[in-house]
Amino acid sequence: MKNTVLFIFFFVILLVSCEPIEDRENLPRLESPEEVAQKVNLNVENTFPGGNIIALSVDDGYVVHWETEGIDSFKNKDTIRLRSTGEKEIICNIATKGGTVSISRTVEVTSVPDLVPEPLAFLVDYFGDGRTWVYASDYDDGTLHWYLSAPYDWQELWWAPLADGVSPEDGGLEDELFFEKIDDKYYLTVTSSPGEEPVTGEFFFDEEQMLLTLDGVEIPDGDHIYKNVFEVKVLNENELVLFQDEAGAAQNSGWVWRFKRKGYKYP
Repeated sequence: MKNTVLFIFFFVILLVSCEPIEDRENLPRLESPEEVAQKVNLNVENTFPGGNIIALSVDDGYVVHWETEGIDSFKNKDTIRLRSTGEKEIICNIATKGGTVSISRTVEVTSVPDLVPEPLAFLVDYFGDGRTWVYASDYDDGTLHWYLSAPYDWQELWWAPLADGVSPEDGGLEDELFFEKIDDKYYLTVTSSPGEEPVTGEFFFDEEQMLLTLDGVEIPDGDHIYKNVFEVKVLNENELVLFQDEAGAAQNSGWVWRFKRKGYKYP
């Protein structure tokens, strides 16, 4: 949705810029960034001295797009949290009759409290607010988000059940996983579809060995899970791949669960 809004926003501007020269001469002039900033009452400031929480605002009624450090906002008034210290540039793009005007402001960040370090931040967000994961059903040919592998190599495919029309017994491939941090503890909530009560338990993440341990909650599709510890083979902004060796009824194979951030689409 965000990308769609961006496309529409800048496509309109592109149409204006592509008008014949004789037509463009009749368009309103492009105002200077500072003229626009004053007219819209633009404000960018730390909410506390040196803090990473930044308040953004312009008057209501303007089409606006803020961008900084991979963060985008389309709100006239918003509060964002930056992830690192240093001098940070924040760009405010505002649509005017003459075209898009980009206004730059800088803030100094000296403190980033409660920041979750990578790679755990990929799982729960950088401030622990939580992130929802779903099975990566659009990965590759659409059958490799739940499969049997060699016990010694998670990427060596032995059997893709979905390619043979075999689904998990509990139908868990529609479930959602929500990882979050609350105070000093980490929680996983599994929401089944359709309509069952969510189940929440704790999880523990060993970043050195890349192990995920669950307590009081299970990964959807329990028919191939034999323990509550998973090897984390891939973890980034968009992907989470879990693996167990010695899996299955005979505990002589591997099993792979591939998830993606909810909303992410593979190219």
